[in-house]
Amino acid sequence: MGTVTASSAPGSRRTVLAATVTPLASILGSGLLIIVPVLERTLGSLSVFGAIAICAVAWLVGTVIRHNVVVVEHHEAAGTLDGATARLGRFADAVIVLAYVISVALYLRIMAQYVVALFDPAGSALWERVIACVAVAVIVGIGATRGFAGLDLLDRVSLGAVLLLILLLGSILLVKDGGAVASGSLALPPVPSADPLSTILILGGLVITVQGFETVRYLGAEFDRPTRVRASRVAQLVSAGLYIGFVAVATPVMGLGTSAGADNTLLDITGRILPWLAVPLVLSAVLSQFSAAIADTAAADGNLRGINRWFTGRRPYYLSGAAAILLAATVPTFTIVAVASRAFAAYYALQAVIALRTSRGSWRKIGFGMLALVMLAITLFAQPVG
Repeated sequence: MGTVTASSAPGSRRTVLAATVTPLASILGSGLLIIVPVLERTLGSLSVFGAIAICAVAWLVGTVIRHNVVVVEHHEAAGTLDGATARLGRFADAVIVLAYVISVALYLRIMAQYVVALFDPAGSALWERVIACVAVAVIVGIGATRGFAGLDLLDRVSLGAVLLLILLLGSILLVKDGGAVASGSLALPPVPSADPLSTILILGGLVITVQGFETVRYLGAEFDRPTRVRASRVAQLVSAGLYIGFVAVATPVMGLGTSAGADNTLLDITGRILPWLAVPLVLSAVLSQFSAAIADTAAADGNLRGINRWFTGRRPYYLSGAAAILLAATVPTFTIVAVASRAFAAYYALQAVIALRTSRGSWRKIGFGMLALVMLAITLFAQPVG
């Protein structure tokens, strides 16, 4: 059983909130900045239903993770986990390390895109890569010298600022929507013509936008099992509310169907409707992506330490950091999105199989099995969001 670092007792509200920081930061950084323009191009005025569907699937996958925290970790601690399931778990751990490294590179590339776009609308691939690589180095440096405590403190500060900025942006969009309703000028974007299968495959490629709730699997050294299970639920409920609400208020101001055309980023939307929002949006982008990168760096570190005893001291940080820098410096952003989505879907499929093998009751086994097949299909067939 892990040691709770929060000052309150295990299972207390304060301890659960402390444990919620890492998964919530990872989820919000995973896709709040890209989900709106992608859903705009895919679903138009039906974007909010796409957000609901994505969050619903994420909740089902979250039940798998929570089952494995409670049941699989108990078997591991008691030495009663069968060999095949244990080997499958170790393989899943290796897959998620790869996914985390990819996601860290992705978050910081997105962050760099917003920073560069604020000063140069035409963008600069070179500066995006330089900024992303420097950010990876900063996070790795803090992790290597201060460990989880240093990263967690930085994560809390960043997450608090992100939540305030999201509420600010969402409130402004809500007021604008309310004004349009009052004046009778509210206009929703058209629904793009696309076959249902392509739409489903694109939505499947958005798995990366809800990734993060599984980080509680690798915080066992800091929090006990009941605390991590509750933190996972809280993180998913809060993030789902923010995602669905934000997409709902952003939909009426989408450019699809107007002379502006479909938006590529939230910066396009804000620049078109309220230019002065660009600075707080970029600040939100910087903090959310930086916070998510911190969360996934911490999770990758915890996971590597569990894979092999060679990963001690600063080695996990240096290894994952070097790989993230290599990706951030060489691979286009939307290619990273596609690969990251498939990597996380593969991990979720493996976790669903593990849950199937360790669950009781036919209906639970059927449910976990079907979810494993859905995640496998996303791994194999999901279309890139770009």
